[in-house]
Amino acid sequence: MAAKGGELDGDADRAVRAQAVLPAAHQGRPARRGNQRYNLGDNNPADIDQRAVVDPSFLELVRLGVKRADDPVIRNTVRVVDQQLKEQGYWHRFTNDGYGETADGRPWNLNWPTPTRTYGRLWPLLSGERGEYELLLGKQSAERLQEIAATANSGLMLPEQVWGGRGTTSATPLAWTHAQYVRLAWSLDRGAPVERPSVVVSRYLS
Repeated sequence: MAAKGGELDGDADRAVRAQAVLPAAHQGRPARRGNQRYNLGDNNPADIDQRAVVDPSFLELVRLGVKRADDPVIRNTVRVVDQQLKEQGYWHRFTNDGYGETADGRPWNLNWPTPTRTYGRLWPLLSGERGEYELLLGKQSAERLQEIAATANSGLMLPEQVWGGRGTTSATPLAWTHAQYVRLAWSLDRGAPVERPSVVVSRYLS
C-alpha cells in the first residue's frame, strides 16, 4: 500500500514509503522471479514468500494521519489481518511469527542446542492499536481496553504475549503494553487518538 496524491518529501514521507507493501524498487513493475522469499528469523525453519506475510503495522498510517480510516485499501487489509492473524480474541504480530514459546510452553530461546520451532503468541497491545483505529471510524472501542486489562496477572502486570487467556513466559510487565493501555484510555476519554500530529493530518488529509 502506497500513499497517493502529490510528491512526497521529508521524514514523514520517508516513513510512508517504508510502510509500502512492496519495496520501492518493485513498485510499478513486475517483481523478478527468485527474489520474493526470505527468512523471518526467530527459529523459523524455512524461507517464506514475502507476499504471503501480513501484519497490522499499517494502522499507524491511519493513527498518524497519513491515510483515512475508511480508505478502501485500509479496510480491505484489516479484513485480511483479521482472517489470518486474529485468534482467541487477540492478534498475532505477523504471519508465522516465531518470537514466542515452544509448542509445549517452554520460553523462547534463540540458541537452542538443536533447531527448535518457537511460536509467537498473541499480543494484547495490538488490541489497543485496533481500538484507536476504531475510534477514527467513529466506533466506541471500550471493549478493547477491557481486552487488554483481562490479560493482567495477579499483580496487575500486563504481559507481552498471551495464550489461552493467560500470559505466557514472555516479558511481564511489558512497558509497551502498559503504555498502549494508558494511551487508549486517554483516547477513549477524548473520543479520538491522543497521539495524532495535527501537522500530519493537515498535510495528507485536509
